[in-house]
Amino acid sequence: MSEVENTAEHRQPFHLLIKPAGADCNLRCDYCFYLRAHELYPASARHIMSPEVLEAMVQGLLELRFPQSTFAWQGGEPTLCGVDFFRQVVSLQQKHGVDGQAVSNSLQTNGLLIDEAWCRLFRDYNFLIGLSIDGPPELHNAIRKNAAGHGSWDKAMAAAKLMDETGVDYNVLCVVNKENVKMGADLLRWFIDKGFKFVQFIPCCDPGMPLNVPPEALGDFLCETFDVWANEAWGRVSVRDFEALLSLYAGLPEGLCTHGKKCNKYIVIEHDGNVYPCDFFVYDEWKLGNVMEAPMDSFMQTEKYKAFAARKYKVPACAGCEWRKYCYGGCPKDRVSCGPVDQPTPFCEAYKQFFAHALPQFDAILRKIQKNPPML
Repeated sequence: MSEVENTAEHRQPFHLLIKPAGADCNLRCDYCFYLRAHELYPASARHIMSPEVLEAMVQGLLELRFPQSTFAWQGGEPTLCGVDFFRQVVSLQQKHGVDGQAVSNSLQTNGLLIDEAWCRLFRDYNFLIGLSIDGPPELHNAIRKNAAGHGSWDKAMAAAKLMDETGVDYNVLCVVNKENVKMGADLLRWFIDKGFKFVQFIPCCDPGMPLNVPPEALGDFLCETFDVWANEAWGRVSVRDFEALLSLYAGLPEGLCTHGKKCNKYIVIEHDGNVYPCDFFVYDEWKLGNVMEAPMDSFMQTEKYKAFAARKYKVPACAGCEWRKYCYGGCPKDRVSCGPVDQPTPFCEAYKQFFAHALPQFDAILRKIQKNPPML
């Protein structure tokens, strides 16, 4: 048995969702939920992870010797840390990793700072990039603006073009809100027409947010875009939402935490090393500790984390629901946005509509996969 297999044998793997620049960002998107994290650090105008915290975090995860160690870099805007910061990330991963241990990095960006130097780093070290684009310019620019009120669509699209030209792997993340949801199936067709091959949809739902997607509109949107994916774009375009559900239907592990029974797949690391169970719950009441003060695997063993993780499926109203195993009440963040966490997601009826529409088609899709695996 290898060192990796031996030391990770009795641990449940988890990954890190890291905020190296905290909530700092060069955009002021109308639906951003994370800017309020600045309230935790009022003494500093700018936030960036120190070399000491960075090394403690990298070493802390890699010394657990999981067969696959995953670092997901988000913000705010993580590219504000600069290319050299991420060169140091790679150097530390090489320093603290061992043979047989796979390490992967993903980075979520608005694309504004992406240039050839960034693309070389991403390509050379196999970073998977998530690029935020919400659709056509009139929809994207109305919401994803900088501090001066100017839209960011041109720069996001330029980043996509440059990543295509330099061979960087990336996907597009689209926040479905009350405006772009009106496009229905045409929103996915727009992404396809622009040549994007990997797309993920994230419904906007945050307390008091005027851009929250109406549940009834989300149900229609999911059904319509699913039909485009299944009937028009199969094998050419990957839609993570649908493929994650298909994987779960086939008996494989859930690919998105929304579908899981517990919220226990990752922990969040803020720029100062403070640890939280989820980036939607970066509040003092949910702080688990700091990477400078405790082993990385100790945070998920705290009673606070266990209580948080188990809240996912403890929804009395979901008992007996035929679709329960596909959402377990939905994301707790969405639930607290509109009421008590022990109530189902506000998207409950939308998900029921979608599950009833899509799941009967999954057997045929699985047969199609077995016969002709998609070549993306």
